[in-house]
Amino acid sequence: MSTQFRKHSNTNTQQRPKQPRRQHPGRNNGPTKLEIIPLGGFSEVGRNSVAIRCEDEIVILDLGLMMDRYIEYTDSDDLVEISGRKLIEIGAAPDVNILGKEKKNVVGILLTHAHLDHIGAVPYLANRFDCDIHATPFTTELVRRMYEDERRHPRGRLVAHDVNDRFVLTDKIQAEFISVTHSTPQTVMILIHTPYGKVLYCNDFKLDNNPTLGPKPNYARLRELAGTVDYLILDTLYAEHPIKTPSEKIAEEMLKDVLLGTQSKGAKIIITTFSSHIARLRAIVNVAKMMKRKPVFLGRSLRKYVEAAQDVGIADFSDVEIVGYGNKVKPYLKRIKNPERYLFVATGNQGEPKATLARIVNQRLLPLTDNDIVIFSCKMIPVPVTIENRKRLENELQAQHVRIFTDIHVSGHGAREDHRDLLNTLKPKHIIPTHAEMKGLGAFKELALEVGYKPEQIRIVRNGERVRVK
Repeated sequence: MSTQFRKHSNTNTQQRPKQPRRQHPGRNNGPTKLEIIPLGGFSEVGRNSVAIRCEDEIVILDLGLMMDRYIEYTDSDDLVEISGRKLIEIGAAPDVNILGKEKKNVVGILLTHAHLDHIGAVPYLANRFDCDIHATPFTTELVRRMYEDERRHPRGRLVAHDVNDRFVLTDKIQAEFISVTHSTPQTVMILIHTPYGKVLYCNDFKLDNNPTLGPKPNYARLRELAGTVDYLILDTLYAEHPIKTPSEKIAEEMLKDVLLGTQSKGAKIIITTFSSHIARLRAIVNVAKMMKRKPVFLGRSLRKYVEAAQDVGIADFSDVEIVGYGNKVKPYLKRIKNPERYLFVATGNQGEPKATLARIVNQRLLPLTDNDIVIFSCKMIPVPVTIENRKRLENELQAQHVRIFTDIHVSGHGAREDHRDLLNTLKPKHIIPTHAEMKGLGAFKELALEVGYKPEQIRIVRNGERVRVK
């Protein structure tokens, strides 16, 4: 399954000085045959991206955004330049300039899943490379829509592969998409096979044994790989949390408990969650039906993700009314005579000032009164811009005497005990923890030492710091 678009050239050719290579100690004899090149998301949270070089060929895994920097920049009231060059400059996108002249050797861009901190920079950066983009069908469909929204065209093909497929990129490089659970459908670990070893990129993941949408992680394949992976690049966002991350089934029950167990007769109800969380959205629709309320989705990103899920056959939302464009939300809500008969789902779970929820509250698009209900079925991203946005929005809700329910949510990221189980199953030879700041990376290193790894097998690296595998 693939989609071919017309090609066009990319004008963002500015390059920064080539970064010095820092090699693995004790392995400097002879030319480097297999190398890991961090581009973004290492010793930080966001703009996830890494390059794997096998001799003179390179694959790039993920091209994400640093969402807080991107939102802070684009939420300005002024007209702003949105380009790959500018996003790299403000630290909102991976610094692919690290590759320097090697960018001509990129033979493929591979994507793990449909979250913007993993694919958001694709329309701005991917055209610097003369190669195809590979992803699962859902992620591929989202990338296609992102290009349309930006009125851009991919330089290469968008190629969709099923979950658990293995495919050939070149004579020297094969890739494998291994199913894993997360908070958006068709998330995969990417295993890169080369003549010189294997690199497994597991960013993001959770080990959900009771997913409400899609399969369990492919434990059988992980057991087959035990002891054969040379480097595991691992999401360690919650390595400090001494728990196993609860199943999405728990979040579904939390929603039921709040919506069915709270006095809501005659109340308006608004829920906000991540637009990419298709399982959560389906659960909300199911509860709305139990309450005999009509589900309505409000916001552009909700339309984008829901329609993509329908187009690739993941979920059916034909029973939901979707108002996807901002200028249509106000007249739609104005026409509603009995809003207490509806259950509204709105974009803006992080309190973004221009999102639908903030506009509903601040512009009184749906007048809220005592005992109306707003539910945040999400976790707040703990960065200054989001903290301030959410505080401002919640203060306004409180001023309108609205009942607020927060953190009706379970994470899509594994915690400490998930990390332990994954290490014990895979038994990788070396590990590079990622998707965390230094405190979280240090917590993971402590766990890995506890499991039995030696300090030299655990590499904490920064963007641009190359790791020689062979």
